[in-house]
Amino acid sequence: MALLYADKQLNAVGEDTWELFEAIEESFGVDLGGYYALAGIGVGELASKICGLANYPVEASCLSGVAFYKLRRAFEALFNVPPKSIRPITSVGRLLPWKSRKTQWRMLQEHLGMAVPGLMFPGWLLLACVVPPAALLISARQFLGFRLSAVEIVGGSLALTIPTIFAFIPFARTVPPSCRTMGGLAKVVLAQNFAAFATQHGSSPERDVLLALRQLVATEVGMQLQEISSETRIPADLNIY
Repeated sequence: MALLYADKQLNAVGEDTWELFEAIEESFGVDLGGYYALAGIGVGELASKICGLANYPVEASCLSGVAFYKLRRAFEALFNVPPKSIRPITSVGRLLPWKSRKTQWRMLQEHLGMAVPGLMFPGWLLLACVVPPAALLISARQFLGFRLSAVEIVGGSLALTIPTIFAFIPFARTVPPSCRTMGGLAKVVLAQNFAAFATQHGSSPERDVLLALRQLVATEVGMQLQEISSETRIPADLNIY
């Protein structure tokens, strides 16, 4: 009984899991039904379920290649980047300078008419938002004689950190790790908009859907693609709730 309860706890559907299933439905253009019934499902099993629901046309198309060339045409049209200079290993950060990246990223999304992964806070900036408030309050107690308890320092740090993070949101311009190359960006864009590509260009359902689903799950939960396999259970193996 205790083991059964523990397993149910691991497979509980919380906010993160709910959002993941929503992202999967949006990308693959399917209705998965009740999310609670899916708790504990493996990625491979979910891919098979999606194939049964979607009924994509079957063609010998390389959808990651289709996505890559679509992105390449977009970079040429929007940013005057010569197509021959864009290869799968080309750095996205090199093509989109930091200063104008936020605007260009929005332009790219609007031009594609598709979901694209969001830009991120660089780790050093997030650290810069978290550490100074705590250091300031600790220094005030140590050197200025402020009577602050540990609880007050923690609470005060949180109160100062949150507005600091919001103030620095415009500086969240780091390309996600999985999208640092044009080839990586194409794979993630495909994973987030699979139905749009598969409906128009066809796919090899089991293979393409499984790979795209693994990529989508990895992107949504902040893991590496190689960490997601057919046997990965949602949400128990993803460290989400």
